[in-house]
Amino acid sequence: MKHKILFVIADGLGDRRVRKLSDKTPLQAATKDNIRELYRSSMIGLMDPISPGIVPGSDTSHLSIFGVDPKIYYRGRGAFEAIGAGAELKHGDVAFRGNFSTVNQDFVIVDRRAGRNIKEAELLVKELNEKIEPIDGINVKFFHGTEHRVAVILSGQGISDKVSDTDPEEAGQRVLASKPLDGSKEAEKTSKIVNELTKRVYDILSTSKYNIEREARGELPANAILLRGAATYQELPKFESITGLKTIAVAATALIKGVAKSLGMDVYTPPGATGGVDSDLLAKADAAVKFIKQDYDMVFLHVKGTDAASHDGNPENKVLVIEKIDKMIGRILDSIGSEMIIGITGDHCTPVELKEHSGDPVPFLLHVPESIITDEISDFNEITARKGSVRIRGLDVANILLNYSNRAKKYGA
Repeated sequence: MKHKILFVIADGLGDRRVRKLSDKTPLQAATKDNIRELYRSSMIGLMDPISPGIVPGSDTSHLSIFGVDPKIYYRGRGAFEAIGAGAELKHGDVAFRGNFSTVNQDFVIVDRRAGRNIKEAELLVKELNEKIEPIDGINVKFFHGTEHRVAVILSGQGISDKVSDTDPEEAGQRVLASKPLDGSKEAEKTSKIVNELTKRVYDILSTSKYNIEREARGELPANAILLRGAATYQELPKFESITGLKTIAVAATALIKGVAKSLGMDVYTPPGATGGVDSDLLAKADAAVKFIKQDYDMVFLHVKGTDAASHDGNPENKVLVIEKIDKMIGRILDSIGSEMIIGITGDHCTPVELKEHSGDPVPFLLHVPESIITDEISDFNEITARKGSVRIRGLDVANILLNYSNRAKKYGA
């Protein structure tokens, strides 16, 4: 019998011991009554999203987990962010991921995310698209992702993605000047366009009525866009062609939606799903139930809030999101039971005390609704996972899902 697959990736799930949590990890500290119901028929262990010690991005880790080697196919995050935000890229377009941010008149960064939750973001993007004119014959288009995130597309002849970022990734630093990363005239041209664009965006946003209103309310103005991850569009292998699994992604963040679309998955964002700590995970649960009952072989359910809490250095919020994930899984189990493959893992480790990604392995749980040799483990966390039988890389995940869902094909005669 072939089993349906529910695959849950909690972004940045992995962590280290946290002093504020009495030296427990957030996954240890969280109450997980529904996930605990899966232990007696599960294998548990650790996964290196790419390779041991490699610090993964969310883009490269998801590519690896879905069977596409990032060392071969990865060109940069910008294209994924743009596709996830609704852009349709053409061959030769250069895409950047970006943050709305707050800078002073000397372009020194006050806040890299302009307070993160920018309710005027769509209006600011619309204003930029109306007012930005072509630069050196190159058209510029902006797309809003979620919260402070924005994608920027350059379209035209003679441009390159071999340019450096403008984001120093640290408040208190000046916005960087983009530089060519090779000796080509295309890269030199593109870096000059990016630097001119930085100035024009500031001129428009710093005088925008929406930012004037934000400042009047005591909020930070979203008066600049920090760019990074330049990438030209490249066609990727499709997940269904690799595995035979018809898959839908339930996700809210532009990056993950972009990766999923690039891999040929259908994508759905339920109302109330924000990609933040406040995301409505029960709405995601209801969507997953609906799609599992349809003709999809696999539902990929992504949760971003664990990573957002980690980057903010907030262990209490990370525990809160993990407990919301447990309730989300409980809603699914209450609706359709556990007669399916259920995978639960993270795409990378984001320790809350580090506030950045790390190369630590992440916990991995695989529930199988048939008689298997299970791991006798009493909890699902970074500590107990070291006692489990699973020790894999991201590129192994698809094969494991196929094997235990009884969909794998014999390799050889």
